[in-house]
Amino acid sequence: MATTIQIKRSTGVAAPAASDLVEGELAYAEDRTNSGAGAKLYISSIDSGGNEVIQELGGKYYTDLIDNATDANTASTIVKRDGSGNFSAGVVTFGSLSDGSITATAFVDEDNMASDSASLIPTQQSVKAYVDAQVGAGDLDAAGDSGTIDIDLDSETFTVAGGTGITTAASGTTITATLDNTAVTAGSYGSGAAIPVLTIDAQGRITAASTASTSSTLTIGADSGSDDTVTVGTDTLNFVGTANEIETTVSNNQIQVGLPNNVTIGGNATISGNLTVSGTTTTVDSTTLSVSDPLIILASGNGASDAVDIGLYGLYDTSGSQDLYGGLFRDANNSGKWKLFKDLQEAPTTTVNVSGTGYTVATLVAHLEDDAVAITGGSITGITDLLVADGGTGVSTFTSNGIVYGNGAGALQATAAGTDGYFLYSNSGTPDWTNVVDGGTYS
Repeated sequence: MATTIQIKRSTGVAAPAASDLVEGELAYAEDRTNSGAGAKLYISSIDSGGNEVIQELGGKYYTDLIDNATDANTASTIVKRDGSGNFSAGVVTFGSLSDGSITATAFVDEDNMASDSASLIPTQQSVKAYVDAQVGAGDLDAAGDSGTIDIDLDSETFTVAGGTGITTAASGTTITATLDNTAVTAGSYGSGAAIPVLTIDAQGRITAASTASTSSTLTIGADSGSDDTVTVGTDTLNFVGTANEIETTVSNNQIQVGLPNNVTIGGNATISGNLTVSGTTTTVDSTTLSVSDPLIILASGNGASDAVDIGLYGLYDTSGSQDLYGGLFRDANNSGKWKLFKDLQEAPTTTVNVSGTGYTVATLVAHLEDDAVAITGGSITGITDLLVADGGTGVSTFTSNGIVYGNGAGALQATAAGTDGYFLYSNSGTPDWTNVVDGGTYS
């Protein structure tokens, strides 16, 4: 690495001009005559209008301000809190104070609370004066659904009057409201052969009650077949399902109609919504399978880890006595590489056993077309040195640890190996190594 790194500097206190620096270049004004009291660090930057500007980054001037911070009430110093979180100050002026839900803007001395403000804080004397003025008021205000009253507690009586169908009575410290009787005789109305007939007034009271006879038979109809009659109170109406199609249950006066665990549909089934299958195995025995989805997702439950292989495989038998499996899969145990295989004698489960009997890398007949094809293992046979496509020379070996660069038309050159900590620079147009960085000076 570089042993000497210098930035631009000045012995004075003035900031550098924009012409002294380029974008991103640093400079330090040392202020030597004041022992660095006004020393500042600057950087050249570009503003939103595309103009070069000089910005202050720091320096001894600012570190002295931080070092001189105090919790005392000292003018022109940065304030810091002491070990208990306190600091001294003169008069503190604020626009508002808030605890998150209540905002206060000032303190007020107002004995009658006439301003009725939601943001002023009264003094203790104001609160006491207001409470003292209110205690001893002799009126009771009351309001109903309509109308209000003002009762003098020393001379008037508060009366609770009953409305329609309600009578009130006072005794001791209790006022009792009683619902008035109607012309209806108390009792039970209705039976298995009759239903109650009730008359209810505007106050919700039953003012008349009688019964009406009901029919004892119920006619039942369906989509097909003739109607049937059920005698209420005698017959039992049964809801009977069909095997592997519909099942029924009765519990707590409820009839539930649903599908059995195993459903058989003899004809075609059309599902207009989405179909969710939650089992572990889905078998499709149809001879033709058509899917409109252009992209099929596999291993959709593999989002929390990379524990299963992803792909597809098929079954075949070339001998008539041994089942074989071949397919394409992403190997979770081999950095997610995609593999084409054949002749595996055991059916894959959640993974493909690449060590299983008969497992063989299958042959892919295809054209490879990409900007870059990487061959990470093995070798390429049947060819000579690979030529560089643009201006190549056929060179296949270079200096160990050197940096390759162009050296004239159709020629490549390599530098010597660099020393630790050195970096590459142009030496009269030729790449070379150095460890010195000097930003120069400015005046």
